[in-house]
Amino acid sequence: MASERTLQRYLINLARCHDIYARKVAAIGHTGFPDVFLACKGRVIMVELKSPTGKGRLSRKQEREIERLRDENINVYVIDSYDEADEVIKNLADA
Repeated sequence: MASERTLQRYLINLARCHDIYARKVAAIGHTGFPDVFLACKGRVIMVELKSPTGKGRLSRKQEREIERLRDENINVYVIDSYDEADEVIKNLADA
């Protein structure tokens, strides 16, 4: 069965195949920050990953953090499927 970790590896590997800078984010001591940083052609986006099982939900801290980032004009995506990962990478690579 697919997991959030598997989806994360898929997203990062797919990004690198498209020459997109991709890093897993470790916001030590700060919960709620998105999981993955992506940058390409001067664009930066953050991605919060949820389990492809459909059971993952945003915590209140995650919701607040995403809202704050979006207030700063940072694009933040919340994804829980390989199709959504494909779409994020395609949109970033084609921009």
